[in-house]
Amino acid sequence: MATFHFELLDLPPEAEALRSEVREFLRETLRDRAPHTRARSWGGFDREFSKKVGARGWIGLTWPKKYGGHERSALERYVVLEEMLAAGAPVSAHWVADRQSGPLLLRFGTEEQRERFLPGIARGELAFAIGMSEPDSGSDLASIRTRAEKVSGGYRVNGTKVWTSNAHLSDYMIALFRT
Repeated sequence: MATFHFELLDLPPEAEALRSEVREFLRETLRDRAPHTRARSWGGFDREFSKKVGARGWIGLTWPKKYGGHERSALERYVVLEEMLAAGAPVSAHWVADRQSGPLLLRFGTEEQRERFLPGIARGELAFAIGMSEPDSGSDLASIRTRAEKVSGGYRVNGTKVWTSNAHLSDYMIALFRT
């Protein structure tokens, strides 16, 4: 059986400085949070916390500055992520927008969409959900049935999405539909 061995990584000085900054912020910000709340960090939806994280420049960390990003390295993004999760920070309000919706908009969105949504995401002001799963489809995305029909002024959506984390709390949803 094969085994894996990974060398320990010595972080560059700027990443270590960022780690210290994030730890101090979290120590101060999470000081009064109950342990049971911190244990649910992946599901912790706290818009005010996300706005504080955005004000620090830690959402959209690797994105272009013209969209509210900070053009920092993937390693620095990883440092922030690692520290947030280790501390039990409530990341759910900005998690999907920062890690999934924002990068989708950067790659596939129109310039108008990038300008409209990305700065708000980077400030921690916009929360996104992702609508993929449907009843009787689960994770088999090829079998989705929800349709989006082009109409004057946009699309008419007809169908059902399920298991969409924080959909009821989010501002927007990126979803998969048949057209």
